This record gives sequence, C-alpha cells and structure tokens, in this order.
Amino acid sequence: MTAAQAQTVKTPAASERLALIHERGAIIVGVKTDYPPFGMLDANGMPEGFEHDLAADIAKRLGVQLRKVSVTGSNRLQKLQEGVIDLVLATTGDTAERRQIVTMIEPNYYASGVTLFMPPTANIKDWADTRGQLVCATQGSYFNRLMQQRYLMELQMYNNARDAKLAVKDGRCIGYLFDNTAVINDLANPEWKGYKAPLPPTLNTPWAMAISKSEKGTEFEKKLGDIVADWHRNGFLLEREKAWNIPSSKFLADTSTLWQKDDADGAAYCRRLADGSWRAECRNPVFLTSTDVGGLAQLGLWLNETTGINLTLVYDSFDRRQFFFGLLVTLVLTILCITCSLLLGWAGAVFAESRTWFLSATARLLGTVSRMTPPLLCMYLLLFGVGAILSESAGIALPAFGVVVFCLSVYTGAGVMTALLDAASAYRLQHGEFRLHFANTSQIARLASGSVTASLINVSKATMMASAVAVPELLSATTSIINERGNVGVMMNALLLTFLLIIFAVVRVIRQLEQKILARVA
Repeated sequence: MTAAQAQTVKTPAASERLALIHERGAIIVGVKTDYPPFGMLDANGMPEGFEHDLAADIAKRLGVQLRKVSVTGSNRLQKLQEGVIDLVLATTGDTAERRQIVTMIEPNYYASGVTLFMPPTANIKDWADTRGQLVCATQGSYFNRLMQQRYLMELQMYNNARDAKLAVKDGRCIGYLFDNTAVINDLANPEWKGYKAPLPPTLNTPWAMAISKSEKGTEFEKKLGDIVADWHRNGFLLEREKAWNIPSSKFLADTSTLWQKDDADGAAYCRRLADGSWRAECRNPVFLTSTDVGGLAQLGLWLNETTGINLTLVYDSFDRRQFFFGLLVTLVLTILCITCSLLLGWAGAVFAESRTWFLSATARLLGTVSRMTPPLLCMYLLLFGVGAILSESAGIALPAFGVVVFCLSVYTGAGVMTALLDAASAYRLQHGEFRLHFANTSQIARLASGSVTASLINVSKATMMASAVAVPELLSATTSIINERGNVGVMMNALLLTFLLIIFAVVRVIRQLEQKILARVA
C-alpha cells in the first residue's frame, strides 16, 4: 500500500481488549488440542500444531506473552463471549450465524469442507445414501444443521471427535461427519487403517479467527486482519502447512497468490479501502453485499437482497464459471451425439439394405440390440463393467465423456436407422426393387425426416444422463452448486429454463436444416 493510500484509510476505534492485553502483558488464545495437526498434544502433553504456531506469531507481533486455553467446538465461542479468552483460533468456520454473535477476522486464514469418516465395511457411495441414516457428529460444528436439513440424515451428537470416531468403530453410526482436513489426518493414523472417506467434501467453508462482538471496527480487529494479510503475503501460512505435513490446500494456495498480487502502480492489490474494509475482490464472497461490488455481481446480490432469489451464478464468479462450463459440455455433447447418431443410423440403414446377407443380418441385429438397450445401462456396463476389467488387466481407463457419446449415439442411431428403413420400405411400395444406398438416400428424405428429427431432438434431451457417470454437464454443475449453496429451488428453475432454451435452439436448427435438405431434394 502506498503512503497516499494509507492516509485515506479510516482510523479504527480504540480497543479495550487490546489495552487489556498490553496491560497484562499476555494474549489469551483459545486453541484446540483434539484436532491434529491443527491443534494437539505432543508426547509430553504439551499443546502444539498449525494454529498454535499462528497464535505464537500473533503474540510476538503484539509484543506480549502467549497463554493458551484448550477449547472445543461446543465451548470456544462461549468462552470468548464470557471474556475468558481474547481470541479464538480453533478451526472456526466463518459463517453468517457466527458473525451475529462474534467478530470474525478478515481475511480468512484457511478453509475446509465436510466429509464422512467411515469404517472399511461401509457401502455409502453418495451423499444421497445418507438419507435417514444415523450419523455421528460433534456438538458445535457449524455444518450439523445444514447437513441434516440437506440430506435428511439423523445426527447423534458427541462432545469430542474421539468419542464420535469410537462410536463409528463400535457400529453405533454409519460414519462421523467432520471437516475433511481432520479426517485426512485420521486416515493416515495406523489406528484407523482401512477406514475411508470416499464422499467428496461439501459445504467448503473458510476459517477465521474470532474476537468479541464489541471489538468490531476497533484497532484490535484491524491489527489481527493486517497480521493474517501479512501471513498470506509472506508465505507464512504455506510454510506452516508444509511443516506440519498437511496436504496442500487449494484455498490457501489461491488466497496466497491473490494477496501477493500487486496493481499496475506497484501497490498491493488486496488493500484496505477508505472505510477500513478490505477490497471486495479479496474478501469472502459469501459476505459481500450489493454496495460492496459493481456490475453483474451487484445486480445478482441486489436481486438476492430484495427478493430472496439467490441466483449465485449471477454474482459469484466460481458458480458462474462452473455453470457455463457445464452448459458448454452439454452443447458439445449435444452436437456430437446428434452428428454421431445421424452417421451411425445412416450407415446402419445402408448396411441393413445390403444384398450381402451376412452384412444385412448383422446390421439389423445390432440395430435391434441397440434399440433394446437403455443408454444409461449401456454407460454403466461399459464404465463399471468393461472399464473395470480393462483397468485391472491392461491399465486402460475408458473416458466417461466418450462412453456417454457412444452409448447415446448408438441408441439414437438405432432409432434413425429404423426410421430410414421404414421409409425405404414405404418407398419400395411404389418403386419396385429400390435398395437404400449412400448415394440415393435423398429419395427417401421426405418420408424419413419426421422420425429422424424426433430421434435427434430426443438425444439432445438425453444428454442429462451424462451426470450419472460424472461427466460435468449442466445437471452435474447445477447439482454441485446446490450442494454448496443449498439454493435448490432457484437453481433447479434456472436449470429448467436453460435446458428449455437449449432444446428450443436445437429444434430450430434441426428444423431449418431439415427444410433446406428437403428443398434441395425437391
């Protein structure tokens, strides 16, 4: 930040808590000791961990001693409100509910998602499978209510992570619902050999330090925010992550890169504005309002604030990229499937009309089998049947995108083939010994056009099946956004509208091509 910029920043209010810290000569920080490697006890019973290193650096920068108080997920904010501690630095997710009762320090210093720690015998393959199941959880976790509402699971509460994991071991619940950062560490522990966490993390939430609600806008809040900002700029957080053998966090890597960025004039890109807040692009987007941003983001946030319509793909760049990438994948799938279906159906019909008995019989048999095999079943058979065999025997992995195009094209191609053969049979009633060839297909174009067009439109609708085998098309992207944001109604309506527009566009294009082909034939 330049000197001119520094002079324009509003001077924060005096802090009673910071004055008390300097008066006693020590800062009291609430930390965890049951969450390795972020907070734990060493072999001698002394507290240590990633967050303990951060607490020590804060004390050093403030020029005071460090006193640590062990807290849990259920009592950390209570101890802060009671004044027992000055600061909470204990894997605390930055949520709107918590901002109502405490002051969360920006920028965020880390992030985690929610996953399910499960025994080796567990057969849960998707979050939807947890519906109605008894799941272990710890009191005070921000995600408990959200996960219970979203997936309709039954939660059995425990005071700490150790008791919850032992309950999983005893079979009292199907798994332990917790932060993926802690679960990754547990899985590396020999005690939990064979245990697993196969579900993708959901509800990814940044972590923040917390101070008293009354300290909002004070010098204490500003000093702590500046310290975290400096951690990102000088690589301290990345260095501590590596020192504690924590798997690399994409959030931390991306955030550090952002905070190390400079403007064209050499000033820090992430800097405080005149009111003392950080630049909007460098803040947690969840807590931005329409007054913090401009352009499309402002419109989307205003819509949410005034109507409650939480269309995140308008104001959130990540959701927008995810949605439009899914749209692009869907369009590519549609074009490829239509093209391949048309070519396969045309070739199949010509071969079926061949005077060579073997070629004709083979084409008709394949056409019948293709029409009788549901495309979704075809996808599963190829990916999880043939694909598994090829992977084990030859190390070959079938691409899911290619499998989807193949299965949808074969199924629809069989329909196109049937339409052409029916048209050829009708044409033969008036033209004797007519046999379909590649060169004379135009003669039956008018008779076959209606059925062929219907088949091609249907395959456009069927591209949604690709989400079943993890192809990131429109439905998959929408579901992912819903899992993170919980805006089911809004996103499903957006999906429906987008899908209708796609089908409308496909119908228009196919109809125009059909008219041009028929006009040329005539």
